[in-house]
Amino acid sequence: MAHTGEKKRGRGRRIVWIAAVVVVALFALRFWQKSGRESYASIAAIQEEEGKPVEVATAAAGDLESWTTLAGTVEGSLQYPVVSTNSITVVGVLKREGDRVKPGDVLIRLETTATNPMLYSYDRSLALYQDALADLERMRNLYREGAVSKQALEKAELALEISKTDLGNAAGSTQLAATHAGVVTSVLIKEGEMAPAYSPLMWIARTDSVRVSFEAGSRQAMSLRRGQKAVWRSVANGDAGTGALSKIDLAADPKSHLVHGEAIFPNAAGKLMPGIHLSFDVLSASRRGVVAVPANCLVERAGTWSVFVIKETGDGRSIAVRRDVERGLATTDAVEIRSGVSAGDRIVLFGQSSLADGDRVKIVRGGEDAR
Repeated sequence: MAHTGEKKRGRGRRIVWIAAVVVVALFALRFWQKSGRESYASIAAIQEEEGKPVEVATAAAGDLESWTTLAGTVEGSLQYPVVSTNSITVVGVLKREGDRVKPGDVLIRLETTATNPMLYSYDRSLALYQDALADLERMRNLYREGAVSKQALEKAELALEISKTDLGNAAGSTQLAATHAGVVTSVLIKEGEMAPAYSPLMWIARTDSVRVSFEAGSRQAMSLRRGQKAVWRSVANGDAGTGALSKIDLAADPKSHLVHGEAIFPNAAGKLMPGIHLSFDVLSASRRGVVAVPANCLVERAGTWSVFVIKETGDGRSIAVRRDVERGLATTDAVEIRSGVSAGDRIVLFGQSSLADGDRVKIVRGGEDAR
């Protein structure tokens, strides 16, 4: 019996403890709810008295520019390969990558002996030329003495011209020379190797100006035009240069849906090397003397764009007046406003999500130019 009584007293104590916890929890919940209502009420009262806090910016008149970023591969403005018309062994490579060349400089020497019966060798062409030259001298002497006719002399002169042309052709096929000034950008053959016919053995590029070939997406291409200003900058060393778009295709590639184009940059200092990947910006649109506001000022509702303009009341209060606006050129940071806002108007930059037309506001920060 004593054991049973002890168990009843234990259960009683637990019930009392649980009841006490429930009472404390209910009291705490009631206090939190009341505190929350009072806190909310106090915030609403403060905003009613002082206005809703907002940050503002000032609409400014000036110039607005939109830039499009592109990237491509640098190439010489004039780039051409050095090729052999015959398969002949290379006996000398006279220029290395990075060497500057001028027209007529010999770049690669090939074997002067014909490699097969179908080709005339330089040695044979030289021998024929020398023989024709000697024959012409003999004919001139004979003609002066009246021993041969003028027709025979003219025939010897023609033979010399033909042999001279053949010699030039033979020399051109065995001594490959630069046709334009530039820089050797690539050497693809070594001494002792067989030069494949009509395949590039060396590449020469004119680098005092360079072109950058790029591909643009559909949205980018719609804003690009020949002649637009282009600017490149190096983040590493601060180098920069200005050029222009020189080409933009009229149609996109049907497979990639990308539009090919080129930009030209002066490169007298040689800072842009052919083959490197280069990012640059193109001035795709600009407006002069327009009113602009930061892009974050605009609010879209039901397809209509609007802003909240700060107005001062007669009693020294500030209110937010909603105005529908017509947008113009838009950049990453700013938007041209064609109507609805004037230069100097203070526009709500942050805090407009909680505003209604005519709400009282408190400016906590801002008023700077839109730029």
